[in-house]
Amino acid sequence: MNPMNRSPYSEQRVLAIDPTVRGLGYAVIEGGTRLVDWGGRRARYGKKNRHSVGRVAELIARYEPDALVIEDCAARESRRCPRVERLVAAIERLAASKGIALRKISRATVEGAFSEAGASTKHEIATAIAGRFPQLAVWLPPVRKRWMNETYRVGIFDAMALGLTFFSLEEEQARAA
Repeated sequence: MNPMNRSPYSEQRVLAIDPTVRGLGYAVIEGGTRLVDWGGRRARYGKKNRHSVGRVAELIARYEPDALVIEDCAARESRRCPRVERLVAAIERLAASKGIALRKISRATVEGAFSEAGASTKHEIATAIAGRFPQLAVWLPPVRKRWMNETYRVGIFDAMALGLTFFSLEEEQARAA
């Protein structure tokens, strides 16, 4: 399962969301090959979850995705803080209220999907994504040292990784059927 070297499974439009400490990163991808939009949204201090859910609602209204993809915070390897876990739960409720299919993907699944492309760390995955989608190269964050905070740009690449993994898993299921 290599999300970097495959033909598109379908023409589904997916909105991938990566909630972060400062807000959220997002990517809108069609068919696993066309990047429609991407970015980061900062959330207001004190009302981060409400503000972030509002941003996701705006993205849903604008792009009308077929599916919403987020990290599976219940996965054993997830290290999300309680506030971000509550945000993910609120995004799940939003997707349900809008009738949008929701797919939760664990970080381990993302890493497994990109391992065939020779990428295992967040930076290696981001670099592989920037290689496939050159318009993201300018957003590629520098290698993070242990003492450095993660830049908000990482959320864009984490969202991309979730979206591309979604398409890889969909294609794998289609082949198995």
